[in-house]
Amino acid sequence: MKKLLSILCAIFLLLFLIMRNSDKRDISSDALVLAFGDSITQGYGAKDDESYPSQLSKILNMQVINSGISGEVSSSGLARLSSVLAQYKPKIVILCHGGNDILRKQDLRLAKQNLAKMIELIRDNNAQIVLLGVPTLKGFGIDTASFYDELANEYDLIYDDETLEKIIKTPSLKSDQIHPNKDGYLLLAQNMEKLLKKNFNFVP
Repeated sequence: MKKLLSILCAIFLLLFLIMRNSDKRDISSDALVLAFGDSITQGYGAKDDESYPSQLSKILNMQVINSGISGEVSSSGLARLSSVLAQYKPKIVILCHGGNDILRKQDLRLAKQNLAKMIELIRDNNAQIVLLGVPTLKGFGIDTASFYDELANEYDLIYDDETLEKIIKTPSLKSDQIHPNKDGYLLLAQNMEKLLKKNFNFVP
């Protein structure tokens, strides 16, 4: 009886692992990852090799392209995205944009529309998307802007709405009021690695 129970437990465990992994998408381990965004992607507040794309590249042992431009608003990001996708042909795009729209108090409905067009453009180029939510001030607190949640739900995206919020709330992880420092970017890279490996099988 004990032997039978052990065999049944092993079978159930195997089925569980198969079902869990069946939800993952296969991505070649030599595929290119594109980090697209503004100053947080660029790595403002740290050295070039301390940006989150640079640190993520080392952790994953994969090529991660840093396509972040400091100060860029979502309309400008949308305007350049097509050429960046054509140049690099990434299989995964980590999208972190809209923060400057928030800071400059621009119309966030327009920011959401711009990000929606980015998402559709990335999908048209056969790349998978990971969306990073950017925090904003709400009353006396800091929370991820609601339109990121809306986009994640509408497009069924792989989504992180916690990491940047945690960094912004933790002084030891910041270089100024809104940008991570080396340690903050490392945390972001580590959490991106976890999220990517949770959702993708990186195969030879």
